[in-house]
Order: sequence, then structure tokens, then C-alpha cells
Amino acid sequence: MLSPEVLNHVEPVVASLKRQQIQGGRATALAVAQMLMKVISTVRWTYPSELIAVIREVGVVFERAQPRDLIPGNIVRRVLAIIREETDSDAHDKDPMVSSMFSLLSTHKTGTHEAMSKSKASDLRQVIIQGIRELIDNEITNVYASIEPMSTEMIHDNETLLVPTPTSEIILKFLIKARSKRKFTVLVPENYPNHTQAAHAFVKQLGAHDIDTVLIADTTIYAVMSRVGKVIIGASGVCANGGCLSNAGVGYIVECAKEFKTPVCAVAGSYKLSPVYPYNSMDLIEMGNAGKVLSYSESQLVDSVAAVGNPLTDYVPPDNIDIYITNLGGFAPSFIYRIVLDNYRPDDNDLKASA
Repeated sequence: MLSPEVLNHVEPVVASLKRQQIQGGRATALAVAQMLMKVISTVRWTYPSELIAVIREVGVVFERAQPRDLIPGNIVRRVLAIIREETDSDAHDKDPMVSSMFSLLSTHKTGTHEAMSKSKASDLRQVIIQGIRELIDNEITNVYASIEPMSTEMIHDNETLLVPTPTSEIILKFLIKARSKRKFTVLVPENYPNHTQAAHAFVKQLGAHDIDTVLIADTTIYAVMSRVGKVIIGASGVCANGGCLSNAGVGYIVECAKEFKTPVCAVAGSYKLSPVYPYNSMDLIEMGNAGKVLSYSESQLVDSVAAVGNPLTDYVPPDNIDIYITNLGGFAPSFIYRIVLDNYRPDDNDLKASA
């Protein structure tokens, strides 16, 4: 059970996420990381395992509040990896004769279960907070600066691009940066019914930066795909198997691209890469207001349909994506698992399991 001091830091962020007052993956990651720094500064512990248990419980609170948003859980797991790395390195400094290979085969006790003095706990606290600051500076705050330079390598002169995710800020900056050296045309689907206004605003912003942009109806995707040189999508979350979550409608667009053998590039920051595996992809799909699909004035039509749904997101399987562009570089979907192993600890994949 989380203490009142910890809940004072956690509950405002959870409430803001539920009310959608925090918009965008980068803002969400930043809010969660800053909150975890406050929690680590507040909580008291004798054993590092006690701190790990508190952070895991914070992660469970976020997963229950936003079960389809992967980013809060990702940041919690990254912080847990930082804590484990620091405690393990401290334990190895104490006992340098225990090599990493032998520690896998022996019952050698790790540093997470060793008691610490107040001064040592304070030092470890500062090291962990510094690690979180580096995570914020290198992978969250500067994510755009790391991804934008790759745009000129991915986009060629006089190429026609299809961009079905007008709500993605990183895609907007990616295209604007590419325009500094390339001239190309962007086709933007209307994204009815959830993101029509966002699509219109996206087209205006691209036009303001001298990018040839055409707003097209969602029903014309198949007709224009033969002219498209590349499909560029923004991912709201990337699963361990290489699949990703994106805007509703992207799923059928990438299926169409696969039929025409058109390359599909997904753009995402490394904080969106998750160790979660989509055993049931439908559990990750968020549903919205069905009244946008079938208005209440047309309620008499409800009797003629089995169900009316309005998905807000789509799951894109890894077979339909050619390359991921991240702040760590470009990777094939099959290589995502390797990045996940580098950034997360397998012990923290399931936050609800006992530590």
C-alpha cells in the first residue's frame, strides 16, 4: 500500500491522464518521469528492494488507470532498470570476485536485499535521480532533435508520401525538417470521425512551411496508393514483437500498402518501446464515442446493425512495417526485442507479479 506522501505525488498525474489534460506521448513520459523523481525523493527505505516495491506499485496504479497507454508503464520500468543497475553495480563493487557469468549460476545475493546506512541510501537516491534526469534529457526532452536529422535520409526529392497520423507532433517536425533539403508531396487522409479537425490543422501547418499537401478522403486510399512512394506513420506505442499502436484506420492503410509493396516507416521515441507483448491485440484498442459514427438522430438504424463501435487506435502487426525510426537509429521490427532487452529488466515486465 502506497503511503499518503507518495499518493500526493501520484494521484494528480493519474487524474490528469484520465481527464486527458496531458496530451501527447512526450508530455506523458515527461510528467511520469518527473513524478517518479519526487516519489524517490520522498519515500524512505532500508533495503533497495523496498524502493523497487514502491515504484512497482506506482506502476500498477498507472496500468489500472490507463491500461491501454503503454508509456507510463514504460517509464516506470526504465526507472526500475536504473535502480536495479545501480544496486547491482554496488553489490559487484563489494564482491568483485563474483563474475556476471557465475552470478547467473549461483545463489549469490544481489544488492537489492542488502540493508543500507542512511548516508549510503542518500547517495544511492542521488545517483538514481541523476539517472532519471539523464533519461529525461537524452531520450524524452531531446527526442525530436535526435529523430529529425534522419528525415532527409528517409525522404527523397519529388516523392509522394502518405501520412495517416495528423495527431503526431513528431511526424510534423519530421516532415518540416525534411523540407529544408527536400521537395515532396504529402497526402493526408481526413481521419473521419475522430481526427478530422486535426487533419485539417495538420495540412495547414505543412502548407505554412511550403510543403505541397493534399487532404484526401479516407475512401480514396486504395486509389492513390499506386502513386505513393512511402507511408509514414506515428506510433503511440511499440510492443516487444515489433507491432505498434497508431491512429484508427492506420491498420487498413498499411494493409493496402503491403498489397502495393509500398514501404511503411513508423516513427517513435525510444520511450514508446515497451516490453509488453500483445497476446490479445484487441485488449490494446481504445474505444471512443460511438455517436460520432452513428449519431443519435439516426438511432432508428441501430436495429439493423449488430453493434456500433468507434475505435480510437489500431494495432499494426510487425509484418506490415518495414522500418522503425527512433532516436536510437533505424531498426527492423524484428530487432525491437533487442532494444527492449537493453533498456528493461525481465523481472519488471509484469509489474503486478511479486518482486
